[in-house]
Amino acid sequence: MEPLTRLLRYAAPHRLVIAGALAAMVVYGAASAVLAWLVKPILDQVLPARESLGVVAGAIIGAYVVKGIGAFFSSYWMDDLGHRVVMALRNELFERVLGQSAAFFARRSTGQLLSRVNNDVGQVQRAVSETVGDMARESLTVIGYAALLVYIDAGLALVCVTAAPLGVRDLLAAGQQ
Repeated sequence: MEPLTRLLRYAAPHRLVIAGALAAMVVYGAASAVLAWLVKPILDQVLPARESLGVVAGAIIGAYVVKGIGAFFSSYWMDDLGHRVVMALRNELFERVLGQSAAFFARRSTGQLLSRVNNDVGQVQRAVSETVGDMARESLTVIGYAALLVYIDAGLALVCVTAAPLGVRDLLAAGQQ
């Protein structure tokens, strides 16, 4: 958890980019929930009676367009945030390397130092732009699905939240035996 908090320190000055990415992630999650909500009209109206086919098809296409826009902007802004964090990290690393003694440079080869600067900082960029972004985007999608479940049937949502973890626990216990 400590490395993540250190990364967040570098991302903190870029609140506007983070807010834009989060807003796009909320759009992505809401569009995903709308797509799940559209299953009911498909099963109730379109398939049995062939009613509202155009409306439901248009809603599906619109939801996918909105979801794609949310995915694009959240990925774009998270990549931008990753580049900004890496720039700050590389500047700090450069200042530290310049402040080292001659003995430091004698103990390490040029290739070793360049490898650290390029590879390690690149991994930080992937962590910020891809891993954290995907985790946040999919977490907001799960929240959208949960809100849809509560909206459709709050009692069923309560059963799912309480009974499903117990069922998974029992399945995992049976699989270990």
